[in-house]
Amino acid sequence: MKKFSILALIAIVSLFAVGCAPITALLQRNIVLTDDYGREVTLPKPAVRIVSLVPSNTEMLFALGLGDKVVGVTEFCNYPAEAQAKDKVGGFGAPSVEKIVSVKPDLVVAASLHQSVLEQLAQLNIPVIALNPRNIQQIMDNAILLGRATGATRQAESLVKEMNATLRQVEEKTKALAEIAKPLVYFEIWHDPLMSAGPNTFIHELITRSGGKNLAAGAATDWPNLSLEDILAQRPAVMFRGHGTLTVEEISARTDWGTIPAIANNRVYLVNEDLVLRPGPRIVLGLLDMTKRLHPGLWR
Repeated sequence: MKKFSILALIAIVSLFAVGCAPITALLQRNIVLTDDYGREVTLPKPAVRIVSLVPSNTEMLFALGLGDKVVGVTEFCNYPAEAQAKDKVGGFGAPSVEKIVSVKPDLVVAASLHQSVLEQLAQLNIPVIALNPRNIQQIMDNAILLGRATGATRQAESLVKEMNATLRQVEEKTKALAEIAKPLVYFEIWHDPLMSAGPNTFIHELITRSGGKNLAAGAATDWPNLSLEDILAQRPAVMFRGHGTLTVEEISARTDWGTIPAIANNRVYLVNEDLVLRPGPRIVLGLLDMTKRLHPGLWR
């Protein structure tokens, strides 16, 4: 009996010495996730080779400290600077499946416009998480989702904590504002034709959270076209425009725009569109910037 016990002990020690990986594999539980489209995605282990198909997803991955695990991005992924050195898999509208496969990812992070790519990758057994956040809370939920997919849960919780701190900072500044103190805001997405942001957009949420009223809040679409008559009639007190080729001086010099209070009172502001239009972690910085421009007196 004693001899048997010694032999058994030797066998167990030998098994651990040369076979730890198989035992670890047996003990490893699959990571089962549900993405923004209700798709169940199963990963055998935390992802270590990740391809991002939209700039906002790229920003989120880097914000989670996963830059070294990102092996492919789109040609439009320009932030942070390190992302621009990654292998390119095409544009975010129509990425190359061949290029994606060539970098051997164990996870692809996609968006709503990638249905065809998603289906092709599924046939190749490459896991895809598709994200489609509709508001800031869902952006933070996606941070937690990607944290689970990559083993970066602590980093995700820390990032969400930081984002929530900025949200609370803005809320504390604006919560006492009376309705009459909230200016009417025209956010211009494009100028030919005039296009703004409707009620189901991040822009609307940012305007509302920052203590303003969205001129296009009653629009029937997310990106409504407006007429000059619409804008003149509503008389917005503040105008925001994403950075582009237009300057504040060029906007202010538009024919027949001089009677608009935002123009007359020099309250036309250019904002970094990457902060306010991308559903990524920097959106709270866009909110902070807009709030300070709408209510500078609250920050003195």
